Amino acid sequence: MSIDLEEELSWTEGNLRSKKMNGTLDHPDQPDIDSIKMFVGQVPRNWSEKELQELFVQYGAVFEINILRDRSQNPPQSKGCCFVTFYTRKAALDAQNALHNMKVLPGMHHPIQMKPADSEKNNAVEDRKLFVGMISKKCSENEIRSMFAPYGQIEECRILRGPDGLSRGCAFITYTARSMAQNATRAMHQSQTMEGCSSPIVVKFADTQRDRKST
Repeated sequence: MSIDLEEELSWTEGNLRSKKMNGTLDHPDQPDIDSIKMFVGQVPRNWSEKELQELFVQYGAVFEINILRDRSQNPPQSKGCCFVTFYTRKAALDAQNALHNMKVLPGMHHPIQMKPADSEKNNAVEDRKLFVGMISKKCSENEIRSMFAPYGQIEECRILRGPDGLSRGCAFITYTARSMAQNATRAMHQSQTMEGCSSPIVVKFADTQRDRKST
């Protein structure tokens, strides 16, 4: 066996071990189509991809980590921030919920900042969130989810409730892609009149400004 071939086999075996350790061996070569690239700030400048990998892999398999570096330095030095892409959207959102403004890393004075990268703004929540009105006050979140699940993957379903905890007969549904929300609007708007309602169901893109004021 030639030295080159031995080196190549050794590299391949090591790469596979690394992937297996990172929990990505069962995943395809590319992340899910609705995955999110996240920007992460307030990271120790002396941390490498290895430390970041150990932090993020708790929430799901990691596809890629890119530390932002100051190229004017020799060698280039970390700017204390990075981009991370998980294989699944759920893993990215779980990590954001657990880390953003919650966890302070060693040597840092402020908690981690974690949000979708600027390149992800074309998939902003505002473009995927629906307001659903004229629904039966007897409906639960799970029942609403079941009604809207045929049109795509639902990221969040929330019934608006009064101070007494009772349904106000309306809800917000957020899909993982705008096209799914559009399909749901076309199929469901005024498609039926639910129990206890005087008018057909209303399905439209949410007024997120008003939503923010009401929460």
